[in-house]
Amino acid sequence: MVILAFLILYGKNGFMDGNRLRLQEQTIINENIAINDANRVLERKVDRLKSDLGYIEHIARHELGMVAKDELVFRFQDIKAEVKTEE
Repeated sequence: MVILAFLILYGKNGFMDGNRLRLQEQTIINENIAINDANRVLERKVDRLKSDLGYIEHIARHELGMVAKDELVFRFQDIKAEVKTEE
């Protein structure tokens, strides 16, 4: 009886092995959910980049640093860098 109980709990395909597999399954399910969420976000970005001119302009301005034709860009020199080069 003791040996049979030990095999049921700790043997191959036993209770403990089943618990471990259930935990692994839940971990994989959670990872799949996170990947699916990330895919949905990327799909939405792709759709917006294909059709939304305002979003394209937003990306061009903020991620690529582009400006419109009618805008002025001011560049200021770093005074500290000039002082170091003069020394």
